[in-house]
Amino acid sequence: MFNLSAGTIVLFLGAAIFQAVGVSVLPLTQGMTKPVPIVVTFVCYAVGIWCMGKLIASGIDLGVMVPIITLMVIGGAIVIGIFAYGETPSMMKLGLLAGATLLLTFATTA
Repeated sequence: MFNLSAGTIVLFLGAAIFQAVGVSVLPLTQGMTKPVPIVVTFVCYAVGIWCMGKLIASGIDLGVMVPIITLMVIGGAIVIGIFAYGETPSMMKLGLLAGATLLLTFATTA
């Protein structure tokens, strides 16, 4: 399917982590009115997209990369929401995420 070198794993993690942090900082922007959190959000997204560009350049298929990173970002955002913002995850949300992860696993190995 694709080469899982250390560099590839770092780029996948970098893309997911930076995008999860970017989306998690959005509440701090207070409707895009606070300059520092806005800059942090944009920088995080820019680094995450740069990582994705490097992954594509290394030969990773877009149809494999985007769903995997999306699930990683959603999972990361849920964890950050729970621990940083005191959100309570519903069982439905967690169940749907688990189901999507299983479906993605089957789709990428087929």
